[in-house]
Amino acid sequence: MPVSALPNLDHVYAKWENRGPKGRNTLPTATERNRDPARANPAQNGDAEQAIQSGKQKWRDKFGDNVKPLQRRRPRDRNRLVAVPAEIIQSATIAQFKTSPSILPEHFSTQRPMMGHCCSCLPNSQKDLITPATSTEGMRNILDVRHELRGSGVLSRQFSRLVYSWRTRTHHKYPELSMAVLTSQRVIDVIHAELLAEEVHQDRAMLEKRARDILHNMKSRVSNFLTKLTGWFLHHFLSLMLNGLVVHNGQLKMVKTASQRGVPLLFLPLHKSHLDYIIITFIMWNFDIKNPNIAAGDNLNIPFFGFLMRGLGGFFIRRKLDKYCGKKDVIYRSVLHSYMEQLLSEGENMEFFLEGGRSRTGKALQPKGGLLSVVIDSLTNGITEDLYIVPVSISYEKLLDGNFNNEQMGVAKKKESFFGAIRGIWSVVRNHYGNVRVDFAQPFSMKELLQACQLQSPTVSPDSSTGDFSSPGSPPSIVRISSLTSLYGTDVVIEDQRQLVNRIGLHVLHTCVQTSAVMSTHLLAFLLLTKHRQGTSLDTLIKDFAWIREEVLVRKRDLGFSPSSSTHDIVCYSLSLLGSNLVTWRTGGQKAENDVVPCVDMPTVFELSYYSNHVLSVFLLESIIVSAVIYLSDISLSTLGTSTPGEIILMSRDEILETAVQLSNLLKHEFISVPPCAKLEESLADILDHLVTSELLKIDDHQDQYDTYENVHERQWATRLSASLSWADGDDDEDNYCQQEQLLRVNLEHEDCKDKLRFFHSILAPFFEAYLVTAHNIQSMTEEEMTEGDFMKKLHSHAKSRVTDGVASYSESAALETLKSAVKSYKDVRIIDYYNAGGVSMLELHGRYDVRDSLHKYLQMLESLRG
Repeated sequence: MPVSALPNLDHVYAKWENRGPKGRNTLPTATERNRDPARANPAQNGDAEQAIQSGKQKWRDKFGDNVKPLQRRRPRDRNRLVAVPAEIIQSATIAQFKTSPSILPEHFSTQRPMMGHCCSCLPNSQKDLITPATSTEGMRNILDVRHELRGSGVLSRQFSRLVYSWRTRTHHKYPELSMAVLTSQRVIDVIHAELLAEEVHQDRAMLEKRARDILHNMKSRVSNFLTKLTGWFLHHFLSLMLNGLVVHNGQLKMVKTASQRGVPLLFLPLHKSHLDYIIITFIMWNFDIKNPNIAAGDNLNIPFFGFLMRGLGGFFIRRKLDKYCGKKDVIYRSVLHSYMEQLLSEGENMEFFLEGGRSRTGKALQPKGGLLSVVIDSLTNGITEDLYIVPVSISYEKLLDGNFNNEQMGVAKKKESFFGAIRGIWSVVRNHYGNVRVDFAQPFSMKELLQACQLQSPTVSPDSSTGDFSSPGSPPSIVRISSLTSLYGTDVVIEDQRQLVNRIGLHVLHTCVQTSAVMSTHLLAFLLLTKHRQGTSLDTLIKDFAWIREEVLVRKRDLGFSPSSSTHDIVCYSLSLLGSNLVTWRTGGQKAENDVVPCVDMPTVFELSYYSNHVLSVFLLESIIVSAVIYLSDISLSTLGTSTPGEIILMSRDEILETAVQLSNLLKHEFISVPPCAKLEESLADILDHLVTSELLKIDDHQDQYDTYENVHERQWATRLSASLSWADGDDDEDNYCQQEQLLRVNLEHEDCKDKLRFFHSILAPFFEAYLVTAHNIQSMTEEEMTEGDFMKKLHSHAKSRVTDGVASYSESAALETLKSAVKSYKDVRIIDYYNAGGVSMLELHGRYDVRDSLHKYLQMLESLRG
């Protein structure tokens, strides 16, 4: 019998037939046909078929044709398919595929850096009030109330601002503190002391009446009705001149939570505009947070506007606490002190500006600790158990108060008046000012900050003669002259207390600066003054704007505009906001008709630098390190792009860091480089490592052929000598080899490194030129002393003449505020001294014999850095 070549598949057929549904109407399987021949041929089974038909007929006769056939159900006992082995597909992969969607909602959202985190020196506050979802809360435009009225009727949407203002709750209670202040032990003791003084010829009733008058002119009178009315008005008024007033919902939720704990909040904002007072109160009203009591200068206590500010929480204090120089008004000071203490003891929120007045440069000013010292005393004396500090930063796309060009040129400031305020408001309404961004840092405990600052010691202290900075030591003693900015005066506050208040103020201001959002006009002005002072094409400007925007985001600073917006649209929008006075278009040729040219002439350049200075803090430490490297490596930036690199100058890390620390401390009245809790050297060392990683600086491969020298100049001579030799001395014993410090050099082989070198240098070059001009004027001083006013007039006139004569490289170096800061810095490094003579501040060279050598070192350093 022949064997078939095909395999026997009967068992396969039988297996599949058994999987099919089994029922009466199904055909017999192959196995059933073999077992029952009758089922193999259904036609032969006639009896069974006849019985079925007769049964159906009986059902029809009884029930008719309404009987529907039964629907077949899918058998439940069907065998399932065999699972794929785990070796082929992991179970975790299958589970993730089933539970996680391939596209998540966050894939469509733009992740923005969350600014304002609490400092690491406050571990308890750092964990408090913040949740993982805080950074994802998103932004809110306060002026757009439509999303708050979703689901409302047509009339509510038509009159959205009115309905929103009516629904916003304003139910807070504000205590009357007049009796508590006037009967406080502090005021009573001061009045009693005044009665005992021989030069005072007044009775107790007159002194008590004077205390009542002072308090009446000082205290706030918060009104819920006026707050609600002002909120409704501001929704209309601000919408006329602003695109939006933007806040971070997560930041405001932290402030809201802190306000519900029964502990007073202390808002400490940077001071940029007169609108700062009202904006913060307006935001608090929108989030149902109690109005803060705002310390305002008495120059703002003018008709109508003074009444308005009192009703919103303002209390007015003198800009100079003492009417007569050298004589303290102790009654005024005691009333102010007691009033602030009573506010804190009642749990009332408070707000004042650590900088004192508005910034004329766009940078944060040095803190003035008068009012802050009262808060610290209230905490240490147990008047309040604790309070939350809330650093606040307000960023404007365009200046609302006008520029400060006249003041930077030396013109005296105009006094505020009613008609001046009306003219200012009218000017504001007729213009457009873009967006305003308000950032609230994470609230932190004042008690914890106070304890942290008391445990910390100064990391560096200036040497009295040379200005060099050495290892930690005790802070230098400060000459005790009468201070008009301190609430107490140096005769009451000990120096340790003053240093503590200053450290706390610096810590808060540094947090404010790091919390500030960078607006589009800030970036554009910064880019024009650092990379394109001579002008550039619009296409190049757009390309560089996209680059600088990414550099800011990489350094974890947020932008005041959407990062995903079109770069072209943002640049054109920013150019329109800056206006034709600051930025012009170059004409004359078809190729250059789209060139953008910044105005760098006095006084317009001061306004442009005001916008640019908001970005300096982002690149500050990098610019300081690069400036130190430029000085040590003796690089000429003017010929950097046209000539080939000359001899290679090697620098040690210690030399770079030491020079960078000197530059940082020379500029300490311009910038707050690091918070007081951090070590400046460590922060600079981290930046230096970053520059090495980015290959702007390179580790020299042949550094083992050089010995360790005392300074960079000796190393330069050794480098020149070794370059002239073609052989190396190999007879030295390796056992006597002394391990050298790592030496670095500037990477001049790549063009992009040269561009970065120019960019980082140009950031601080205007300040170095201003400090150089100041040093030259100090050097030309005779041995005779000079009044501070006369010296400043001479210095400012010289700086302006250098700009008009075309000698100055940077016109903004003639800014009066920068020159004032330079004089203060040279006083701190003991190049010059101040003393008070008959109520007049006098200035002279420091008495040390080597002061001119120290001044020559600064001149040499600044000359190489001015550009």
